[in-house]
Amino acid sequence: MNMHIQRGVFQRFDPTVPSVPLVVDVSRSGREYPEAFRSMIPFTTLHDNVSMYVDQIWSATPDVGGTMLYASFPNFWIDVNRHELDMDADLIEGQWPKTLQPTRSRTGLGLLKSKSRHGEPVHERKLTIDEVMERLDGYYHPYHAELKALLARHHTQFGKVYHLSGHCMSETGAATHADAGKPRADFCLGNRNGETCSAELMEFVGKIITDDGYSCTFNEPYQGGEIVRRYGAPTRGIESLQIEINKRQFMDVTTFKKTSGFLAIQATATRILRALAERGAGSS
Repeated sequence: MNMHIQRGVFQRFDPTVPSVPLVVDVSRSGREYPEAFRSMIPFTTLHDNVSMYVDQIWSATPDVGGTMLYASFPNFWIDVNRHELDMDADLIEGQWPKTLQPTRSRTGLGLLKSKSRHGEPVHERKLTIDEVMERLDGYYHPYHAELKALLARHHTQFGKVYHLSGHCMSETGAATHADAGKPRADFCLGNRNGETCSAELMEFVGKIITDDGYSCTFNEPYQGGEIVRRYGAPTRGIESLQIEINKRQFMDVTTFKKTSGFLAIQATATRILRALAERGAGSS
């Protein structure tokens, strides 16, 4: 497998067969906690917020001609699926040089998490401006620069590109989510209500999922985060779709171990990849 590594920041898995216009990014599955990371809550509580095994679920991407980009660091260090101004001013020591735009940070789940998914305070102290800038310049911006370049290269070569943003979600909504306590489907596909990819493509992927016997919702409970918002431009041929997979189908959230359902979920993901690869190759 052809792999490019920027140590501690990202790993890029390049095609092992002729390239097709397909990019998968896995931004919230990183397990390399920087030495400077500190928190006052148990590691198991922190790590519950990591999208475990998503990189493995989509691991067939290079084998169908696509490229997969994987963020090595955890989203509790900095979350690349949030706008860089979505910060809580109370978490920062001093005044940030730009006007902040808090949205998800209002519930503690912004660019820098101030709470776990279940609402526990995370940080031992406020972060200095220099510390936040180091995370932005050393992790956030390099990941986005690599993803932007990948999408641009594929778009230039093929005139279009299918971009999947891979995530996983809890079985029910946590206390910090709008659907707190509500059960969730097996899959959720999000295109920000039509902004980031066509309804036709979302239905195409959704049919593969339901044909495999799984339930699937569109834009509920997740419409899509900063990554698809930033890059999706279906009128220009950049189709960005966020895919959330329910953890109950492939892992034990208490032990963090895979369950017997993992291989079936991985097989469905591979079917999606193959279908998009064929679709992309046929239109190039």
